[in-house]
Amino acid sequence: MKLAKTNNLPLDQFINFALYDKDKGFYMKKNPFGEDGDFITAPNITRLFSEIIAIWTITFWKSIGSPKKFNLLELGAGNGEMMKVIDETLINFPECYNACSFVIHEKSDFLLNEQKKNLNSKKFSWLKDIEKINSNPTIFLANEFFDAVPIKQFFKKKDGWFERFVNLSNPNKAEFKEEKIKALKEERELIINAKSLTDVGMSSKEARHKINELIRGIDKCIAQLNQ
Repeated sequence: MKLAKTNNLPLDQFINFALYDKDKGFYMKKNPFGEDGDFITAPNITRLFSEIIAIWTITFWKSIGSPKKFNLLELGAGNGEMMKVIDETLINFPECYNACSFVIHEKSDFLLNEQKKNLNSKKFSWLKDIEKINSNPTIFLANEFFDAVPIKQFFKKKDGWFERFVNLSNPNKAEFKEEKIKALKEERELIINAKSLTDVGMSSKEARHKINELIRGIDKCIAQLNQ
């Protein structure tokens, strides 16, 4: 990965490099899960966690009218343990199981191969481009997935807005830096929208609308910053 002349990487680019670089990324060359890895997640501690997710899936599937075909899509399935137990649980509920297509979206080719070893079933398919999912109703599962999504970080001081960077002038001693950015015209609107999500009595439809508005506002701000 080539660095800019300043050796400053925006936080999202640094996270993406650290986790997903093809040669050095944390998730790209080894299995970090389990007793022999770096950390353990709930599905690798007890089957009960995944069995509860399976029962929730059945309940939610029924709540949307029990469609004859639906996708159960996990974002970043690790070693595939959660999906394996969900598969073994749902098979006891034939109507739901027969309607379900198990799909995994995985960025790491190494982990994808680990999942295929662990999930020996024709019910499973893998999808690199999530935009290519079919038009059937889709239930998304994301166990600790969003913990590893690269993010930008902005903060405000008295003299304006700043973005968090990681300075790699000395690769052995990386440190946080901050750079001032131009003011966001939508700042007040975004704060108001964010606070309004906590309104008591808001319906799920209204909440989704508010969240969509907020996301569009954030996207617009980021687009302005990248100009």
